[in-house]
Amino acid sequence: MKSRTRIILYTIIAVVVVIFIAIGFGHNDAKSNSKVTLVSVAAPNNNRPYTYPANGKIGGYYGALLARIDKDLKQYKFQQVTTAQNSVFIGLQSGKYDLAVSNWWYSKDRFATYLHSTSNGLDDLRLITKKGGKSANSLKDIATKKLSLAPISTDDARYAFIQEYNKKNPKYKIDLKGIGDQSAGDALRQVSNGQYDVAIYPYATYKPIANTSEGHKLQVSKSIGLENSYFLLNKNTKNQKLTTALNHELKKLKDNGYLEKITKQYLYENTFKFPGADTTFKTNPAK
Repeated sequence: MKSRTRIILYTIIAVVVVIFIAIGFGHNDAKSNSKVTLVSVAAPNNNRPYTYPANGKIGGYYGALLARIDKDLKQYKFQQVTTAQNSVFIGLQSGKYDLAVSNWWYSKDRFATYLHSTSNGLDDLRLITKKGGKSANSLKDIATKKLSLAPISTDDARYAFIQEYNKKNPKYKIDLKGIGDQSAGDALRQVSNGQYDVAIYPYATYKPIANTSEGHKLQVSKSIGLENSYFLLNKNTKNQKLTTALNHELKKLKDNGYLEKITKQYLYENTFKFPGADTTFKTNPAK
């Protein structure tokens, strides 16, 4: 009888211990989860090789970069979506999205509207013209040769880039026309069929099109310069902390060679080896 009583007693004790352990783990899990901040991330769905849809997440250069950041910054969890570029900016400004990722360049208005990170990549700018047609090897060439520039989406950093060039070079202004969302393929088709003389794009945007039927009709200039890319964030207190964390992480990924690694993997060349690349990467355009 005593033996049976002991068995019952030990069984009760064991059950109680298991319950307390479960409660403890549950408490720790809840505590752990409470420390994780969810970040809503949006990227353009048609900007290869920088961003594109990939199994419900963001693919390309920025998909790889975001995956590494998500792995390293345990205090954040990045929820990803791809959509039209104008929808990315509408959502970012309204607060629907916390973070926008793509090869966003500097513009005064953009940096005034959003929080921004330090540089997360380097773009190699090129001029694309039709084979056998008029050529250009500089922005000044476009102006002096009176070449027609393919229209650029007004929410694209290239538009602000040409605007800034025109302000600094009033004697050699480029005729700049704005347009809504447009793919690189459509813009370069307008050059290949002679509708416009020249388009300006990063080399990584041109390269996937180079081996298509339209691409065979095109020629590309040598590099005309490097441009930094940045993360853009909705302005709020949470994202100020996130910006600081991203900047620390980007410095680490630059120093340990990860940015260079994915640049070679996705952007067809190593822009970090270009003359002046290190100086350009460290430049703060807002100063």
